Amino acid sequence: AMVFNFLVDSCKIDESALADSKEDSEDKLLNKEGNGKRSIRGKVKKVFCLPSGDFWQVNKGLLNITSNDRPLKQTIGVDRSAAIDSAKHELKAIQKELDRNEREVKAIKDQSKRAKVEWNQRNREFASLTGNVTKMEQLLEELKDQAETSEEVPTIDTTEFENDITVAEEEVEDLKKKQSTISQDIESLQPEVEELKEKLDETASRNVKILDDMEKVEAKLEDIVKGQNRRQEVVDKCRVKVQEREYALVQQEAIVAESKDHVANALLVARKVQYKTICQERRLEAKEANGGIAVVGADDMDDEPSEQDLESIEIVVPKYDSKKCQSRIANREKKIENEKKRRNLSEADPVVARDKYLRAKKDLDSKMEQIEAIEQNVKMLIADVKERKRRWIDFRSHIAQMTNLSFDEFLQKKNSAGRVEFDHDNQQLNIIFQKDNTDESTQTNDVKALSGGERSFTTLSLLLAIGESLETPFRVMDEFDVFLDPVARKRALQTLIEVSKNMEHRQFIFIT
Repeated sequence: AMVFNFLVDSCKIDESALADSKEDSEDKLLNKEGNGKRSIRGKVKKVFCLPSGDFWQVNKGLLNITSNDRPLKQTIGVDRSAAIDSAKHELKAIQKELDRNEREVKAIKDQSKRAKVEWNQRNREFASLTGNVTKMEQLLEELKDQAETSEEVPTIDTTEFENDITVAEEEVEDLKKKQSTISQDIESLQPEVEELKEKLDETASRNVKILDDMEKVEAKLEDIVKGQNRRQEVVDKCRVKVQEREYALVQQEAIVAESKDHVANALLVARKVQYKTICQERRLEAKEANGGIAVVGADDMDDEPSEQDLESIEIVVPKYDSKKCQSRIANREKKIENEKKRRNLSEADPVVARDKYLRAKKDLDSKMEQIEAIEQNVKMLIADVKERKRRWIDFRSHIAQMTNLSFDEFLQKKNSAGRVEFDHDNQQLNIIFQKDNTDESTQTNDVKALSGGERSFTTLSLLLAIGESLETPFRVMDEFDVFLDPVARKRALQTLIEVSKNMEHRQFIFIT
């Protein structure tokens, strides 16, 4: 709860929303009003969209969308192989699209070049025809001027000139027709040229975007290759370490095989010693049973055991190594000698010593049984202490909860509120007081900031709340109404009287 409140106060997470996509967020959170204005449902002010991290918000009825330039962080430990394959496929697709666009650009450039050549050729033809028309018009004007300025009009046969003029006029008409045809062709080619220019510009912009995407993909691939190289270096180092460990393992296996041979030999010797010990114990038991007289043929075991006898002997795994066992044996022997000296024992007969040993062992077993019983009692007492402590903690929590409720109930009579926080670990008691039970902004945990009357009434409420959980037969309240105004003093007296009537098994003494 504290973390959530901190995020609400610091990051305003209660005013932000997260959606899978922009369309989904607009469908669920965006309101479209009749006058064209937009608004967001609820208290939300910003709506973030996955996977790019873009967000939108509404400002004065207008929808504002902000794109996220920084890519979202990826989770640590994600397998990047699928991303690498996807990036490679995307790079291949982008490369194919780039090649196709380059072919389209080349075709458009060739078509544009042919259109320009045809345009220039038409322009040259048009310029040539225009020049011819201009020359003919000038010649015609000259002839007209000559005819007007001549004083004598000789009879000249103008048939040839008229024919030339007719031919020239026909050529002019043909040239004008060709000019109009060329103009129409130029006008008809103009939309195609404009369309080709637009396609060329669009293709160029797409190529620029594709090049940017290729640079980003190449940068990602370069990072991936670098990471692969680093991982390869780590793998090589690990391989070298593995080879070293394998070599050390071979050496250790040789040492283990040699140790196994030593262990087998030592085990054979130990079984022989155990066999001899068993034989001696049986002879000793038969001798004790016969009154201390050795019995011939009492032990059917041979002094030299067979392999089957040795295998039937149970192997006892020691808890300690040989050196430690030898040191423990030496310590025990030393303690035995010291104990013999202390008790003035000089018994050399093994039968008598064995009897003493059996009696001592019986006493030891009895003592061990007593110790086990005591340990069982200790375990039961520890479990009982833990259960008592658990119940005590539950009882303490119940007292704290009831005290908190009673404290708030007494303060509600003055239109205030509050709670008591018990810090059992640090043995502290913290009071949180709210002057107005309907306004959380009046809450404070500094008792020194309260007025004298508020402090007196809060102290009185706390004592009454704590007193409900105490088993004291007498309650003495001395000058509890100090600094209280008349209204608060009347409420305090009424509260004390009500509490006194409810606790008939208590005696209250009030000194005002």
